Amino acid sequence: KPAAGGVIVFAPIDDPDKTGRKSGNPGREARGEVGADGTFTLTTIGIPPKPGAVTGPHRVTFEMPTGIRPTLPSGDKANMTPDEIKKIEAEFAARVVFPPLPCSDKIQPEEVLVKADGNNFEFKLPPK
Repeated sequence: KPAAGGVIVFAPIDDPDKTGRKSGNPGREARGEVGADGTFTLTTIGIPPKPGAVTGPHRVTFEMPTGIRPTLPSGDKANMTPDEIKKIEAEFAARVVFPPLPCSDKIQPEEVLVKADGNNFEFKLPPK
C-alpha cells in the first residue's frame, strides 16, 4: 500500500570522489510528501527551494504522517500581519491529514545514488 502522507528525505552523503563537490559540502537535503498513489517529488531545501535533489549518494529516511493538522504557533503569529495569518491558516485547513501508518519507518533501501537525470526510485517500508 502507498505510504500516503509520509515524507521521504534524501540527505546527501559527503563523498567528494562521487559528487565532485568539496569535502564538507555534501549539498542540501531534499524532501517530498508521498501522495495517495504512492508517488513523491523531491524539493531541495533552500532559499528558494528547488525541484529535485543534488546528484550523488544520499541517505534516505522516512517520516511517518502525524495524523495531526498543522497549526500556526502564537510566536509566529506575533510577527505576521492578519492577512498573512489568515492565508497560512487557510492553507493548513485545506491540507489532507493522513493517519499514522501500520508499518515501520525503516525505509529500504537506505541509500541511493541520484544521477543527473532519469531517476526513479521505489522504496519499501517493512511491517512493524
